[in-house]
Amino acid sequence: MAKADDNGWRMTRVRLLAGFAGLVLLSPGCQTWQSFRERATVLRSELFDSGYEDPRAAEKMAQAQRLFDEGNYAKAQGLFRELADNRLNPADLAEHARFMQAECRRMRGHYPEAVDTYHKLLIDFPTGAHRREACGRIYQIADYWLDDLRDELSKRAGEGGILGWRPAWKNPFDRSKPWLGQEGRTLEALEHVWTHDLTGPVADKALFWCGYVNFIRGNFQEADHFFSTLCEMHKESPLRPRAMTLAIQAKNNATGGAEYDLRKCAEALQLVHIAEASIPELTQDPQMAEKLTRARAAIRWQQAEKDFRTAEYYARTGHPGSAVFYYELVRRRYPGTPYAEQATQKKDQLIALMQQGRPAPGIDPFARLQAMWDELFGKPPRPDEEKNPARADPKLLPASAPPPGAVPGGP
Repeated sequence: MAKADDNGWRMTRVRLLAGFAGLVLLSPGCQTWQSFRERATVLRSELFDSGYEDPRAAEKMAQAQRLFDEGNYAKAQGLFRELADNRLNPADLAEHARFMQAECRRMRGHYPEAVDTYHKLLIDFPTGAHRREACGRIYQIADYWLDDLRDELSKRAGEGGILGWRPAWKNPFDRSKPWLGQEGRTLEALEHVWTHDLTGPVADKALFWCGYVNFIRGNFQEADHFFSTLCEMHKESPLRPRAMTLAIQAKNNATGGAEYDLRKCAEALQLVHIAEASIPELTQDPQMAEKLTRARAAIRWQQAEKDFRTAEYYARTGHPGSAVFYYELVRRRYPGTPYAEQATQKKDQLIALMQQGRPAPGIDPFARLQAMWDELFGKPPRPDEEKNPARADPKLLPASAPPPGAVPGGP
């Protein structure tokens, strides 16, 4: 019996669609496929869309506003929604009705639905009269949701490093907060604020909290994006000094280590110089100045490790000249680090081998076999070569050895 009813409904639906297509085809002016599509769109909007000429729109708006003032938010919300969904109403009336619909949801404590309605208003009317006010309302709700995160941070104040997300049981009957994914919904709401009003009064706060939440969760690339945007777009914000210090740390941590691209390290070092030159709050505060010093040391350490590993790579693959160049680069650029001392030792060893005519063959098997063959069966040096050795290149000498001719009586 159920199958028969289902088949009957399918046949009815097919007949309705066929009748609709026939009505479109038989309508005047429908002679090509393009005109068929246009006519179908017009008929669909006339038959199924919610737009219609409403001569009582202003009267309904006044009635809904009166209900809102009386505190009857549920009924007022329904009238405002009806006015906002009617696409044939004037734009200013529809915008105000959508804003008031969101206000009704906010006053009823339905904050997730209110944020969605405010966002729909911003999408439909990106330059409307209620844009900044809607962004302010969204930030107020997101700041209320951030209270749970602040409580979590206060409880986990003794923990160091990245604070991983911990699930929490929410009250399913509390309609003021999202039941699932509250932190994600909070970040989404904050992004709505600074995206639709980048220079607004709360855009810097929204950017800062987006960056800070991602920073403590270990999403350093996202945190770097938000903090850097705040530093560039809101140079008069009181949050800029702290955002710059966090941006430096986020850039340095976003590289993934010395094995990866270190352009973020260079950007972080540039931010350190900008902070020291243009933000007196950071240099005058001893704690902030110490943070900048530690950040600079961490950046230089990572850069030194990168260049040292590059030198080791060239030495390992049988390119002693390039290895010596990078070892010397580490020794000169990063003095006082353990990598500088190791680079000096490695460079001296490579130069000694090169002067003996036995450079390291690297990992190339053919180069290794050639080196072993020359060592076992190679021709001995001629007497004139022993008496007149090749003049050593001063650039390849060890760091502690003087160049030839610098010492009287020397070669």
